[in-house]
Amino acid sequence: MERALVETTLLSQFVQLLSGVVTLVVGAVVIHLIDRFVFRKLDLEAEIGRGNLAAAVLAGAMWIALAVVFTRG
Repeated sequence: MERALVETTLLSQFVQLLSGVVTLVVGAVVIHLIDRFVFRKLDLEAEIGRGNLAAAVLAGAMWIALAVVFTRG
């Protein structure tokens, strides 16, 4: 009985970890696509590298928005 519970728990944790990694990769791709196609005149990575705090806040807000979308759906 206990062995089955442990196996089920480990499987569940593995599935959750895999889901989190997939979500992170999809989020990074979506952020890159938004940066490339929506903000054509603005390179967020370059602006953040130059110390532009507003660009960093915008990128962070996009990550938070994506996290909300992914957790709801």
